[in-house]
Amino acid sequence: MSIRDACEMVSDTDAGCLRTLNEDAVRTVPDCGLLVVADGMGGHNAGDVAARIAVESIEAQVRPALAQWSPDGQPLGERLRAVLVEADGLIRREGEADRQRARMGATVACVVLHDDHAWIGHVGDTRVYRLRGDRLELLTRDHSPAQQALASGMVDAAALAGSHNRHLVTHALGAGGAEAIEVRETTAEQGDIFLVCSDGLNDLVDGIDIELVLDTMRDNLPLAAEQLVMIARDCGGHDNISVALARVDAPFPARRSTSARQGGSLMARLLHWFGGRA
Repeated sequence: MSIRDACEMVSDTDAGCLRTLNEDAVRTVPDCGLLVVADGMGGHNAGDVAARIAVESIEAQVRPALAQWSPDGQPLGERLRAVLVEADGLIRREGEADRQRARMGATVACVVLHDDHAWIGHVGDTRVYRLRGDRLELLTRDHSPAQQALASGMVDAAALAGSHNRHLVTHALGAGGAEAIEVRETTAEQGDIFLVCSDGLNDLVDGIDIELVLDTMRDNLPLAAEQLVMIARDCGGHDNISVALARVDAPFPARRSTSARQGGSLMARLLHWFGGRA
């Protein structure tokens, strides 16, 4: 079964209540199993341009990467890292070529669903969650001073929620983020829901409420996406809000090569045959 037939994907984005410009970019590509959200860095020139370059570059590269992938070739996680590194370079070079766009950047998170697995890549504080059963799990770690302080035990979650520094990020594509790219692999099981979101959602809507919306509206993903954005707006909507959702409806194993289905290469089959006759 193809990934398009096995998963439903939707997205929604909103400028929020206080901003007129939406510097987020969001893309779902069902035939590639791709979800991606990019958040242009606030306070920097052309954040919306950086976000657009990021999602367009990632989409353009993921398609051939999957078409050329084989179980015996370069691991898909390494390919995804290379895709994000290339997006980082495109944003950086565009900023260097246009003084008005100097130092632009974007935080990015993406999910590639392939072969009953999910490959997750991210830089910055754009996040990926997975709802499995009725439990929501955060699958990424923010690249931010606030997260570093929380991990070190210097502050607790309650103090962090009221900190003015919680929106600062240490890395973003186009702004020295290539070395910080994190990629991980996890399983994708029937019934799983993956959420990719900008911080305009998770800054204002806590995990319990996100979990409740996804669990109760799992059969209506468009409504779930709309509801998440609406709750963030109702909580103040001080930032752009973007969500991309995918629900796994059936297994989607990758097609194997003819030689793999027949038990390996010709040489391997000959050795097996001779070994059986000994």
